[in-house]
Amino acid sequence: MFKLTCFAPIPPEQLGTALRGLRFATKKDGFEWYLDGHVFRIEPFKNQPRESMKAYRAFFKGEIDGGIYLFDSSLGWLDPMVTGVEFELSHHKMKTEDWIKDLLKRPSYEMVDSRGLFQKGRVGVVVVNGKVTFQIRSSKGKRLKLIECLKEIELLQSELRPVEFDLFSFQEEGVAV
Repeated sequence: MFKLTCFAPIPPEQLGTALRGLRFATKKDGFEWYLDGHVFRIEPFKNQPRESMKAYRAFFKGEIDGGIYLFDSSLGWLDPMVTGVEFELSHHKMKTEDWIKDLLKRPSYEMVDSRGLFQKGRVGVVVVNGKVTFQIRSSKGKRLKLIECLKEIELLQSELRPVEFDLFSFQEEGVAV
């Protein structure tokens, strides 16, 4: 699941009113859009500053194109300042030790800490509790380019995701004569 951290100049109450027109439901922790098994959720931070920009986290699963569309539709009109992009990867056969061994074999990943912290380019890779979290954070006062960050993280998670191959479901391709 992708997790986006952003700041926008509108309080949660006003955002909730605006999102009703896009068929977002108001939930206990935030606002949720749900259709055909796809969920896009926006959660305001619990402790908001009184005067400055308000902080939000947006969550989505699935294709990044859909996530970008929903983010732009729901928050894009506010010109939000995106400061963090994360993705959490897990696999039922992989434990923390397995992920760390796999990352150690890859020369493009630099170990920062032997307990499961790695770096690849500007992406931080954290291995904890059997999961791998990819993180891109902005420097103070700077914004991230959302599309670039999502594509960069998607590329890394696709190269790390274990490939499932079932020998018995393999179908031979043939040429019709």
